[in-house]
Amino acid sequence: MSVTTISNDGGNNKLTTALTYILGVVGIGLIVYFGGEFIKKVGGINKNAGLTVAPLNGQQEVFVNDASLGIAPMEATNIKPGPNKITLKSPGRQYDTTINFLANDSKYFHTVGIFRDLGTSDTFSSGQDFWFENDDSGALLRIISDPAGAVISIDDVEIGTTPFVSSSISEGGYDIKVAYDGYETQVPRVNVKNGYTLNVNVKLFPTPAPLKPKKVEGYNTLFNLSSPNAAVTADTLSWAKAVPYWVSTRGITTESTKPIKADAFDYLVDYKGNVFDKLGNPVTTKEDFANLKSAKKGGYLGRTIDGEGITQQASEAIALVGSGEVVVGGTKSAKINSTPTGWLRVRNIPGLNGSEIARVNVGDTYSILEQQTGWLKIKVSQTLEGWISSDYVTIF
Repeated sequence: MSVTTISNDGGNNKLTTALTYILGVVGIGLIVYFGGEFIKKVGGINKNAGLTVAPLNGQQEVFVNDASLGIAPMEATNIKPGPNKITLKSPGRQYDTTINFLANDSKYFHTVGIFRDLGTSDTFSSGQDFWFENDDSGALLRIISDPAGAVISIDDVEIGTTPFVSSSISEGGYDIKVAYDGYETQVPRVNVKNGYTLNVNVKLFPTPAPLKPKKVEGYNTLFNLSSPNAAVTADTLSWAKAVPYWVSTRGITTESTKPIKADAFDYLVDYKGNVFDKLGNPVTTKEDFANLKSAKKGGYLGRTIDGEGITQQASEAIALVGSGEVVVGGTKSAKINSTPTGWLRVRNIPGLNGSEIARVNVGDTYSILEQQTGWLKIKVSQTLEGWISSDYVTIF
């Protein structure tokens, strides 16, 4: 029997719902501690297999071959051996996998273990799957990870990277550390048994925000959440959703000395100039911006490859936060910069879906009437107003 506790790197901070659970094989007739209850298996040996599921965060409903088994944490001892589809569902999220369940024998009752944080998207999620196999390879331990190439340490000794296979490890219990730069480290404890191959599948959670973000230079209430991880920065919509989830489940330290787990940021702004509210929802309309009129503390979703500070698009977007819109009445102007065509389209509404109503030439200057993220409303003439992309202008 192996009893395992999931914890984060270094063991300084347990995951929010750190659990003690059964992993691997359980001797027939043993009393097992699980989820606060004692479970005793007695009686004759059957040919079923076991399943243990526990959520690392949130509530999850468990399905085997599309039939509900109830809400995790849960344990089942009547799973049919062979390939079975396992599904975990939480509001708005789902995880599916198919695992070949090994039938129990005269020595062990084989249990598949699945422990997942479904997170906010396929990218921003994590978990561990464990199952045993009988094969002729001689392998006793096989570890794969997402992302591949994670560093593997066994009992604090670094021994390689994923995918990892060992046929020489001795029978017994081990702490397996799986680490990759830019991702949350996981340290499950496993029990290796001679004659069986223990498979370990680990999904690491990409870090959407540092534990102690620093303020962006020149800003008193804007914190730098920039990342070098392309998996994080590629989709800022998913990133923005992941930040408040991460804060609520792991905690973050800004101006306080202790990690907080709620409302760390009133808004987020990414390197493209997109603005999000404290829940990670896009802010796109005047009404949305007006709802941020009392916003104070912000987080900047930037790419470290862009260098220090924030992008021009982000700077322009921050100017809109707290005002609903910026009406400058000619106090600011926009000079049209060089474009591939030598001119810039003027549209009837902000956005690429707007219809072209005029064109303005490179080098010309126009009064700014209004700003929205990535777009400026200018006065083209005494009778015509329209929207241009802020990517091709200099504001002064």
